[in-house]
Amino acid sequence: MQSRCTQGVARLTAMNNGTASSSPDVNGPFLDGAPRNGQAVIYLRVSSTRQVGRDYDPEGISIPAQRAACHRRAEQLGLTIVGEYVEPGRSATEMTKRAVFQQMLARIRHTSDVDHVVVYKLSRLARNRVDDALVMADLRQRGITLISATESVDNTPIGQLMHGILATFNEYQSRESGADIAYKMGQKARNGGTISRARLGYLNHTDRSDGRDIRTIIVDPERAPLVRLGFELFAADNLTLDQLSERLYLRGLRTRPTAQHPAKRVSISKLARMLRDRYYLGYVTYQGEELSGRHEPLIDQHLFDRVQAVLDARATSGERRRVHLHYLKGTLYCGHCHRTGNTGRMIIQHTVTRRGDEYTYFFCRNRQQGTCPAPYVNVAIAEQAVERYYTTISQQQITDALITLAKDDTANNSPRRTVDPAQFYRDSADDERRLLNLALFRRLYLADDRITNHEPWPAAPQT
Repeated sequence: MQSRCTQGVARLTAMNNGTASSSPDVNGPFLDGAPRNGQAVIYLRVSSTRQVGRDYDPEGISIPAQRAACHRRAEQLGLTIVGEYVEPGRSATEMTKRAVFQQMLARIRHTSDVDHVVVYKLSRLARNRVDDALVMADLRQRGITLISATESVDNTPIGQLMHGILATFNEYQSRESGADIAYKMGQKARNGGTISRARLGYLNHTDRSDGRDIRTIIVDPERAPLVRLGFELFAADNLTLDQLSERLYLRGLRTRPTAQHPAKRVSISKLARMLRDRYYLGYVTYQGEELSGRHEPLIDQHLFDRVQAVLDARATSGERRRVHLHYLKGTLYCGHCHRTGNTGRMIIQHTVTRRGDEYTYFFCRNRQQGTCPAPYVNVAIAEQAVERYYTTISQQQITDALITLAKDDTANNSPRRTVDPAQFYRDSADDERRLLNLALFRRLYLADDRITNHEPWPAAPQT
C-alpha cells in the first residue's frame, strides 16, 4: 500500500510538471475496479471567454482538446457518451453560477440514464476542496462515478486518495494564481497603469514596441472633448444631470459600443459617477489608495473642484433645477459681462406680488455678487429678442440643425419646406425651440432687450 501511495505521489508530481503522458494507462494500478461499461456525460469548461476566442473554431482551442481527451477516455473504458455539457468562460470559483454545470446536475438528479461523469481534469469541475466534496457527495449518493481523462482517480481507495491530493493541489494553485494576479495588478496600479476597462473619454490601447505588447490607455479623440465639455457645462451650475445628458447627446457623445450593446446616450447614473471620478484628473485608485496615473488628464483641479461644489450643494439642498423651467434656460448669458471680458449666466426668477400677480425675469448671476449692473429682463422680452436674432441665422444653418436633430431622433423636425429661420422658430413649440437653440448655440448673449451675439459650438472632432 505504501509503495502504491509513493507511486501515486510521484505520478502526481510528474503530471503537474508536464512530464507524464496525457492520459493514464488504462491497465495501470489506479484503475483497479474502474468501470468497463455504462453511460456517461462529459463536462467541458474554460475559465474565461478570452480562451474561447483564440482560434477560427468558435469553441477556441481548449474545448475541442478537452472533448477529444474525454472521448478517448470513455472509449478506453467502454462507456457510451449520452450527453455533453460545455461551459465557456465561467470562473472556477463560482460553481453555483455555472448554468450548464447546474443543468448537468439536474439531469443526474432527475433521470437514471447516467452512470459516469467524465471531465478533462478535476480542476475543470472544482478548484476548492469544499465544492469538490459537495459535488462528490452528491454524485456518490446517486451512484455516479467521476472520471478524469488525464488523472488517475477512480472509486478505489488509492484512486480516492489521489482525488483528495489533487483537490487540495487545485485549491492551492487557484489561490496562488489569485494572489499572483492581485500582486501584478497592484504593481501595475502603483506604476500608474489602469487595471480596468478605459473610462469614457479614453481607449484601451496596445503599444507594440521593442517586441513587447504593452497595454495602456490613450485619449479618445472622439469622446474626450465632449467629456471635458460635460464637466464645463455642469460646473456652471445650470443643468440637471438629465439636461446635461441630453445636451451632450445632441453634441454627439455616445457610449462605446460593445458586442452586446450598441452606442447610446450616456445615462444619468454614469454621468454622476463620471463627475465624481478623480481618474479624469490623472489619478488611479487601487484598494482605496489613490496613485498618480500614467494617462493624460482631461480636466484640471480647478474645474473638478467647481463640479464637486455644485454636486455637494445639490446633495444638501436637493435638485434645485426643479424650481423654474424655461426653454431658454441654460442658453442665455449676460451681454454686459461679455463686453467686459467676464462670463455671467442668466438665471431665472419667478415673483408673485401681494396681489397675486406673477412675473418671471432673467437676470445676470453676477448681480448677486454686485459685479454686474445689467437690469432684470422680463422673460417675454428675452423670448422676443431671441426670435429677432433668428433673422441673422441662415437657411443652411437651420437646415443643418434640423438634420442633426432628425438624425438623433430627438425632434420630429425636418426641413419640410423653405422658410426663413425666424418664421420657422416662431412657429415651433417650446420644446422644439429649446432643441434648436441647443443645436445652434453654445451661448446667446442678452443685453437689455436684444441678443448682441452668440458663441457657436466647437466643430465636432474628425473621426
